[in-house]
Amino acid sequence: MGLRDFLDRIIGGPEYRESSPIEDYVELEIPKGEYTSTAPSRFVKVCKLKGFADVDSVVRELGEGNIVVLDIKPLAERSMNELKHAVDEVKDIVLSVGGDIAGLSEYNLIITPSGIKIERAPGTRAGDFEATMEKIRKRA
Repeated sequence: MGLRDFLDRIIGGPEYRESSPIEDYVELEIPKGEYTSTAPSRFVKVCKLKGFADVDSVVRELGEGNIVVLDIKPLAERSMNELKHAVDEVKDIVLSVGGDIAGLSEYNLIITPSGIKIERAPGTRAGDFEATMEKIRKRA
């Protein structure tokens, strides 16, 4: 038995397929009103932290139930003091509302609203975030 024969058996080659006439299939109708396509109510938003004023937009997105991927590079390149102040403010707000925050990469944080937690190894919650922030501080 060759590879072609083996694959034909698995996926149903011509001699293994059973033919069914089209009349054997039934069209199902979905009654109107039972199935409605709705727009999503939550999104994953990408935001840039250019200054302390952008903290408000992050908090607003969290309030709407959206997950935020926060690019902190623009502020990190400009002012480490302002970055630390802004990120500490975001962190305090997120944790106070029951959300979660973690570092995705050197310049990206993921922030979730209440009810959505970021899965990570036990005991690394503060470590991940603090390690990311420490890397950024060392580069500046």
